[in-house]
Amino acid sequence: MAGALIEIAVHSLGDEFDVIDPSRARVILVEGTPHVLPVYPETLSESARRQLEGIGVEVVTGALVDEIDEHGVTLNTGRRVDSGTVLWAAGVQASPLGKALGVETDRTGRVLVDEDLSVPGHPEVLVAGDLALVPAVPGVAPAAMQMGRHAGRMIEADLKGVERSVFRYRNKGSLATIGRARAVADFGGVRFGGFFAWVAWLAIHIFYLIGFRNRLFVLASWAWSYLTFRRGARIITGVPPMEGPGKP
Repeated sequence: MAGALIEIAVHSLGDEFDVIDPSRARVILVEGTPHVLPVYPETLSESARRQLEGIGVEVVTGALVDEIDEHGVTLNTGRRVDSGTVLWAAGVQASPLGKALGVETDRTGRVLVDEDLSVPGHPEVLVAGDLALVPAVPGVAPAAMQMGRHAGRMIEADLKGVERSVFRYRNKGSLATIGRARAVADFGGVRFGGFFAWVAWLAIHIFYLIGFRNRLFVLASWAWSYLTFRRGARIITGVPPMEGPGKP
């Protein structure tokens, strides 16, 4: 998000105004842990930080936000950051359906499941995707896809009267985009960042899209944005009309 914001300011909105210079916008990323992208190995986290700083993002790590007001934020280090816009990336919350089941869940609402993805004490109920709490399995699309296929196999096993199997997650790697031609990639023994990581992310993303038409449309759209620096994001500014008799 930080990378996208700075690129929108510098490139997409650079020539949109007569008296405003969007390239002077400051984007400050505050991360509570010692590294950005803390789920990645430290080498890739440092690569991500260098790439963010390379496009103009100010990165602050090891600091938490104590207070947010209309003029900015105050960090627990005592630093004050004046800002008219504050964006909070707080993670995800599981569907309320999990807690509605009346079973054990974690603080985000994910359901604790057995090794075959069934609810403890209720083998007829299978949970998959972001709603399932499986140790060492991240909440990402590849994991959800694997869980869905495994749940289907468990239903088939029940219909055939055979024993169920344990769900085993196959980590196919992780990628994160940082900005234009910038990303990090972790494929276990192979880790790299920069342009080639971004190309890998693009190719894998398109590969997993459903249908040739979707792949072609997304590829063409990305190619146009990359070559022209254009985005669909725009800002509407102005003073709203005063309310009064006869006015909406």
